[in-house]
Amino acid sequence: MQQIQYFKSAWGDIKNSPGWFGKLCLLALINFIPVFGQIVTFGYLYGWAREIAWGTHEPMPSRIFSNEDGKLYRRGWFILVLVFVAALIPSIVMQIGASMQGAGVWAVANNSHAVGSSIVSGLGLLVYLVGLVGALLLSILAWIGSMRISIYDRLSAGFQLGKIWKMFRHDTNGAMRIFGMDLLVGFIIGAVLSIIAFFIMFVVVFIGVAGLAASGYNLSMLDHMTAAQATNLVLRFIASAGVVGFIGMLLIVYIAYLGEMFVMLLVARAMGYWTMQFEVPKWRGQDDPMPFETVPPAVNAAPAYPVAPVSPQAEQMPYGAYPQQQPAQSVAPVPPSEDVSPQQYWQSSQFEMPEQEEASIASANVVGGAVEEDAEEAVEPEQDAQQTQPPIEPGQLTGFTYTGVSTAPQEPVSPTGADPSEPTTPDLLVVIPETPAEENAPEEQ
Repeated sequence: MQQIQYFKSAWGDIKNSPGWFGKLCLLALINFIPVFGQIVTFGYLYGWAREIAWGTHEPMPSRIFSNEDGKLYRRGWFILVLVFVAALIPSIVMQIGASMQGAGVWAVANNSHAVGSSIVSGLGLLVYLVGLVGALLLSILAWIGSMRISIYDRLSAGFQLGKIWKMFRHDTNGAMRIFGMDLLVGFIIGAVLSIIAFFIMFVVVFIGVAGLAASGYNLSMLDHMTAAQATNLVLRFIASAGVVGFIGMLLIVYIAYLGEMFVMLLVARAMGYWTMQFEVPKWRGQDDPMPFETVPPAVNAAPAYPVAPVSPQAEQMPYGAYPQQQPAQSVAPVPPSEDVSPQQYWQSSQFEMPEQEEASIASANVVGGAVEEDAEEAVEPEQDAQQTQPPIEPGQLTGFTYTGVSTAPQEPVSPTGADPSEPTTPDLLVVIPETPAEENAPEEQ
């Protein structure tokens, strides 16, 4: 089985989406709003990742606030809670380790013979490293939990550590490849952001220094400057570059948000591809076993799918379909006898009827037709046993009754309302022909 190239697939889907860069810019702007911005971001990104997990390949939604499935804010809130808890636990552990390390260093600095302080400092460093490794591991598990939340639309699905851990162990290589992609792309974007931030700060400092030079300050004044003069110098610098510096800081933060949104979009889409291997359309309840837990992997065997036998007596047709006409079967010639008329004999034969016999049969038909007309005049015409049926239009069956049974979809529900793994076909119907009306007996004279 060929491995999925997560970065190539995710980046291809992003760049092929119409107006993708404008959507990223808008998401970065929305993130300036506390809590609400993060809810919208998580709901939008993992809603798109949920579609590819189901096998539905669509570009990015045209509008961020479109909320087509009605679960944008609910999904975003659940994922925000999961990410907050996953980041809070290791941060507490890391804070404890940093505090122990700081206390040990402070004690060693004040008493060089304190052996216990050195041990405390070493334990603090170990606790800090454990918290750091836990933070990296929990970030991957939080991605998996976010996908489960987006599929089941339940907060509890994201905190099922047993299920999440089984999915992680089933394809650890793929999850770690996505994590490596996250670190590499984040490092590259961080390096580019550092260069942009350095350039912006250089412009701000240059404008501030130019303002001080215009006010009469020079380098020689810095040697004999009092505290009051230094304070005045700082205030003049802020007044010269304050507006430009404020705009520059906002621009740096905005670019940082923009880079973060790009990395989050890549990771979310890649996690959608990673989750697709678990056959999401076959999932049931969030507590039920997943397909890879119940079906053992086949060894060098093609997958076999059971096919139900079709009985020719109870054959079913799709709604609006017409039965195909069977090819006409050849009829064996009837040997000549007294019970078989010449016309029936020649119809069953492969040869053509001679002209003489055809003329005699025609005259006999004329005489027989005259006799039949006389008999019909003596008896009143029979009433039609059944009204003439209108022609069958495409898409309807006249004279048939549909009886179908609808079943409610099981969890989870596909974003398109149908199973994308199966081809879309019309429902099979059970057709029951109506009972024809009884023929009316001819009236007596």
